[in-house]
Amino acid sequence: MVDILAARIQEVYTKWESRTEVPRNLDKSNTSRLSLGGLRRAGQQMQRRRFQTKEQARKVREASLFKIKETEPIAAQIPRTTAFFYYCCSSCTPSSRDSLVSKVSVQHQSHGNNILQVNSGTSLLRKICSHIFHVYKFKKYDYARVTQAVLNDERLIEAIKLTAAENACSNGTTVEEEISKAESRAKEVLLKMQSNISDTILKIVFWIFYKLLPCFIQSAVIQPSQIQMLQKANDTGLPLIFIPLHRSHLDYIMTTFFLLSHNIRSPLVAAGDNLRIPFFGWLLSGLGAFFIKRRIDPVQGRKDSLYRATLHTYVMESLRAGHNIEFFIEGGRTRTGKPCMPKGGILSVIVDAYMDGTIEDALLVPMSINYERLVDGNFVREQLGQPKRMESFGCAIRAMWTTLMGNYGILKMDICQPFSLREMLKSFQVQQARLNPTINGQVSTPKPLKYSMSSSSLFGTDVVKEEDRQLVESIARHVVYDGSQSTPIMSTNIVAFLLLYKFRDGCTLDTLVEALDSMRQELEWAKRDVSFCGESIDVINHALDILGPGLVKQQRQEITEAANGQIKSKFTTAIRPVSILPNVIEMSYYANTMVLHYVLESVVVAGIYAALKSEINDPKAIAENEVNVFQDVVVEKALEVCDILKYEFIFCKPCQDLGHVIIDTLGTLCSTGIITLKEEAYLDEELWSRRYARTFDDSSDEEYSNTYRTRKIQYKLSLSPEHSSRMEYLHTLLRPLIDTYTFSAFSLRKLVGRSLSERDLVNEILGEIKTNIDRGTVNYGESLCVDPIKNSLKVFEKWNVLECYPQENVKILYLKEEYDDEVATNRIFERVAAYKWTRNVD
Repeated sequence: MVDILAARIQEVYTKWESRTEVPRNLDKSNTSRLSLGGLRRAGQQMQRRRFQTKEQARKVREASLFKIKETEPIAAQIPRTTAFFYYCCSSCTPSSRDSLVSKVSVQHQSHGNNILQVNSGTSLLRKICSHIFHVYKFKKYDYARVTQAVLNDERLIEAIKLTAAENACSNGTTVEEEISKAESRAKEVLLKMQSNISDTILKIVFWIFYKLLPCFIQSAVIQPSQIQMLQKANDTGLPLIFIPLHRSHLDYIMTTFFLLSHNIRSPLVAAGDNLRIPFFGWLLSGLGAFFIKRRIDPVQGRKDSLYRATLHTYVMESLRAGHNIEFFIEGGRTRTGKPCMPKGGILSVIVDAYMDGTIEDALLVPMSINYERLVDGNFVREQLGQPKRMESFGCAIRAMWTTLMGNYGILKMDICQPFSLREMLKSFQVQQARLNPTINGQVSTPKPLKYSMSSSSLFGTDVVKEEDRQLVESIARHVVYDGSQSTPIMSTNIVAFLLLYKFRDGCTLDTLVEALDSMRQELEWAKRDVSFCGESIDVINHALDILGPGLVKQQRQEITEAANGQIKSKFTTAIRPVSILPNVIEMSYYANTMVLHYVLESVVVAGIYAALKSEINDPKAIAENEVNVFQDVVVEKALEVCDILKYEFIFCKPCQDLGHVIIDTLGTLCSTGIITLKEEAYLDEELWSRRYARTFDDSSDEEYSNTYRTRKIQYKLSLSPEHSSRMEYLHTLLRPLIDTYTFSAFSLRKLVGRSLSERDLVNEILGEIKTNIDRGTVNYGESLCVDPIKNSLKVFEKWNVLECYPQENVKILYLKEEYDDEVATNRIFERVAAYKWTRNVD
């Protein structure tokens, strides 16, 4: 029986073996005549082969595991597509976060669609006239005029009466005469201000744009998921408030162009009245622009109530009529490449429209448009202190001709998820009630947001409650922060950043490719919108071509190397930024988009340097590799850096605690190895005594625990060359700004015992920085910029060091009494200069 079973098993095994082509030497005709002993021998041979195969597989597996453990991990390849979408805040607007967005479309999106390309169709006529057919199919909207509704509004009528009464008292005329004059002026202001948006003009102009834009722009890109999201928002029937960050005059044209091409209602766009020039002003008005005076109050210190009321009423009535609104919350275009601090004027009107019941809600849409090369040229003249050139018909024609002859690469538009104004207001009211639980001894509770007709006009102009002012400011800062975080990173941004802050003295093309690969991976992990694809060497060559030889120099060099007793030569490309004035200022404009991504790490490193001035260059500490710092010290120093640079960056959302964000950034530095968390080492008796002492403390356990934990956490600083180099690189990002602020603080002594106009003081500071650049004591030419100087003066005003008063439309600055001496001004200088110091440099 055993023999029969063995024979049957061997027969089955032999058939399986024949299917796997192992018995290659067996003849099929002789297989059936094999004896039982032959079958047994064949089975034994197969078992030995299987055992040997298993042994070989085990050895290969062990060798592979050893290789995996002992070798460096291979970096993951950079994905060819970027799944980027910026959601609204989960803390402030959780309901809005779950609306309007299709999760599937977000997950499967590509780099985006080029809106300059249209589907031409199959017929010959459609191919020839593709743009005409495409524009003809645009959805037609009724853009209602609100002129008469504005003139009949109670708010404007009341402003006319108040203005007439004031003028009658000052001019000695009758109130009736002044009312007639005020009514005439209000109507004149409105006619100059209002938009004359026309569906016909929109279609004609955008047919022309379809022909002209490809002459100087390679593509205009937007994500398909963002298009679908806005179409859903448009279908809600609520007013859409588009709030882009402002880089170029092309911003509002491209926004309207994109919306109209996807059948979304075009907005009324707030524009400066400097653009109301012959022909082009009429054209912009037909495209939806309404014009606002750059200086609302002609006499500083005296408010033009009539103009403000007209503007306020026009915006309110436009919202009531169902118009969408677009405005630039920064006011003007950024001159540095960083977002400007928000101005709450028009936003306060929109908030007021909701709070008095004009609209039931509105959807706020933060946006950001970025360009590989700025169409407007550059702002170098203005940053060097020269006055801005006013727009004119001739300037516009010359600018258009220059633009059409240029190559400006790609522009990318990113649209954040819209959020409900009503939800955001309620969220901030709850936060205010939580932060201020009692007011005048009474419990503070959120008030209902809708109430009777508001008497305020523009933000900060009339009697506005402080809590309402804070609400508007918080929303404005949130919008700017969201827009900056969603800003597309173009190829020119990342290449300019690397050359300016990592390879300022030049590098080879191969080195730049390696650095770009590494930074692309960092940005992908951080979920930033990297708006370019392809091989890094191609990205670099494209960016260098866009930036041009005026900003980056390329040189072919021959390098000789000795190998195996032979001298070999090879050619490489050396790349160096033009780091002299004024070119470096333009270069820094493109690099500043990337500075925003690393600014918190740079702030923390500056805080670490300031806290460890004496220890970090101590030879004994370096030899022992033992340089430690407490968390609370770093957080305190980093918060002071943020206070100095408060008008340069918005470091976090208004709903976040900046101290906690800095602690999270310390965790990021821990992950890179720059610092290492040291565990607390206390005896059990000491811990017991601390817990026992805590029972006598009136503060809550949670509050005490948090404070104690923050105070006692300690970090060890790594002094290895790799980590030291990374810290120097991070600290370099803020050095140009710190240098500017340092010389502004140094120049305060020029105000001791006297006063100066803001323009004269700015010129004094510019001259001081220029002198030190020529001497070589300032290493960064981009420190010579007007905008950071003006921001530094705002900081000194906020610190109550400076005071100002208007005199004939000129801002006069002087030192407060307690700072009106050289000792006091020197303390301010030392406070700022403490963060200029760095390791083994100064």
